[in-house]
Parts: sequence; C-alpha cells; structure tokens
Amino acid sequence: MKLKIDEVIENVKEELLCYEDAEKTAERWEKEFREWIEKNKGKKKDIVVDKGGVSLKIKDEEEIFEIADSYMDAILEGSVKQYWEKF
Repeated sequence: MKLKIDEVIENVKEELLCYEDAEKTAERWEKEFREWIEKNKGKKKDIVVDKGGVSLKIKDEEEIFEIADSYMDAILEGSVKQYWEKF
C-alpha cells in the first residue's frame, strides 16, 4: 500500500491527537518526519518518488497506528533519536 506523504502525515497526526494534550507532539512528529523523508529520499526502499510526488510504502492501516504509538512511547522513554533511526 502506497500513501502520499501528506496522507501519512494527516493520518499519523490524527492518531497522535487521540492522546491527551498531544497537539505539540503531533506538530513535532510532522516536522521530524518531513526532515527524515528529505534525508532518506532515495536511500530507503519504503520511500517512493515518482511523477505523483513522494509516497511511503506501508503494509496496511495498522502501520499508521504503530507509527503513532511507537512515537508516543519513544517520547516517554526519551528515545526519539532511536525511533527515527529504526523508522
């Protein structure tokens, strides 16, 4: 399944906003995700660049939940750097 980057951002932020007081966290995730995409474009097989723009390959909708949940866990554990390294 391929999702445009903006769709990925919208869906993950929507999930993050289910957490209490997570507005700043959602904004931070988006900023870091956009940086990660720019840095890894052409280096990761999950990032697809074509005529339609940039997309991210994911297994299914569940992966969106996992992305959001693991980011919240990373923040609580202070391991955000490792989160992006494994992303």
